[in-house]
Amino acid sequence: MKNVCRFLIIAGIVLPLTTSAASARAVDDAKSYYSSAEEKFGSGDYQGAIADDNKAIKLDPSYAEAYTGRAAAKFRMGDKPGAIADYTRAIELDPKSAEALNNRGTAKSDLGDKQGAIADFTRAIELDPSFVPAYMNRASEKLDMGDQQGVIADIVAAAKRGHEGAQQWLISNGVSGW
Repeated sequence: MKNVCRFLIIAGIVLPLTTSAASARAVDDAKSYYSSAEEKFGSGDYQGAIADDNKAIKLDPSYAEAYTGRAAAKFRMGDKPGAIADYTRAIELDPKSAEALNNRGTAKSDLGDKQGAIADFTRAIELDPSFVPAYMNRASEKLDMGDQQGVIADIVAAAKRGHEGAQQWLISNGVSGW
């Protein structure tokens, strides 16, 4: 009985340590796959990036960046609905990701969901007022919808945050006082 108790005590200590070490190893492996996916994405190997992001997600299903990376590769390959699904999952895991919201907005725009795109760009700006791409993307949507004042407001906001293209647009269109 004494040996059984000793075994249970040791097992109670060792088993959680082993599980914790295995979990940490899985997270490290997921980060390695994600890093590899980023390299493949950068070189234009979108299928390879998706494969590595899939491996990262399998090892760590809560790895928001891997969903964002996979979404970007899907977007580049023309799978806009798949990109939106992955960006949505990334946002569920990291609700403060202005980048994922902005990118999901771009995918929505490409599918014709202008209001959904504007909502995502607006939320990205609310989360990170310094995230200039969301202003520029929202301005583009507003331009398509004929909202000239909204376009100017967003381009002014981007220009005030140092976006040279926005500054140049304002100058060339005679908008002053920004």
